[in-house]
Amino acid sequence: MVKIDKKKAFQLFVSLVVTGIFLYLFETYVGFEKFILLFQSLSLIHLIIGFVLYTFSYIVRSIRWSLTLDIKEFGKLFKITVFNTFFNIILPFRVGELSFFYMLKREGISLTQTTVSFITTRAFDGLSLLGFFGLFYFLYKGNILLGFLVFFLSPFLFVPFSFLIKKIKHQEIVDYHSKLKVKNLLNIYILSVLTLLFKFSAFYFVLPLQIELSISQAFLAFSAGDLTTVLPIHGIAGIGTYESGFAGSLLVLGVSRDTALLSALYTHTFILFSSSILAFLTYIFTKRF
Repeated sequence: MVKIDKKKAFQLFVSLVVTGIFLYLFETYVGFEKFILLFQSLSLIHLIIGFVLYTFSYIVRSIRWSLTLDIKEFGKLFKITVFNTFFNIILPFRVGELSFFYMLKREGISLTQTTVSFITTRAFDGLSLLGFFGLFYFLYKGNILLGFLVFFLSPFLFVPFSFLIKKIKHQEIVDYHSKLKVKNLLNIYILSVLTLLFKFSAFYFVLPLQIELSISQAFLAFSAGDLTTVLPIHGIAGIGTYESGFAGSLLVLGVSRDTALLSALYTHTFILFSSSILAFLTYIFTKRF
């Protein structure tokens, strides 16, 4: 008899419910016919350029991993980045993060280094996201000075985390922490910001002309959508939770319901297709060479 993991079954059930509720509400209040019509109006050139920009975000992210891991070969880092991101997007409850540990174990990287590198990099992901969210929120409100102040002060929130690392006496962690000089941490943050800049530029570039969002509104929504990835509950492939953060931020800004929901689902669809294509191409290239 096959044993059923009750916890995983419950997580899958919750994910299905979240996704189902969103799709029902979307059909009820907007309608998928509007989404299809919007999709049919897309420019192929804009999609290609958007995909290239999105790919550049993976390239920058791969370079960033070289600052926290002993692996310096770009091809390996790019493969790890693509597959880890794909599984994170597809699998619920951040289960896809386990792929990062599995792939690095196969590369001979110790669990300690993998863990500290992972936590450090994800911390800067969060800080750069908060920086972007604060920047574009206050830009939208017309407070440029406060927006840039939040953006430039965000990386300093890493200081308490760095202090906690120093308290850990595990020798490998002590050796690893000694490598995290101020210059290195600054480079990690800059690369984290560049990753978001390329990714959000791709999203903005492929938005249909019918969706009228300012750069501040769009980048704020992109940031809010990405921030939902830290939630303990996710829909299937993030469908429902990503849109909630994305559309919710736009609704707060006074954007119409149709525009908010359509742009949210459209952006998420682009993410799913682009990450899947990158994963497929990377898999084929890996098998070939």
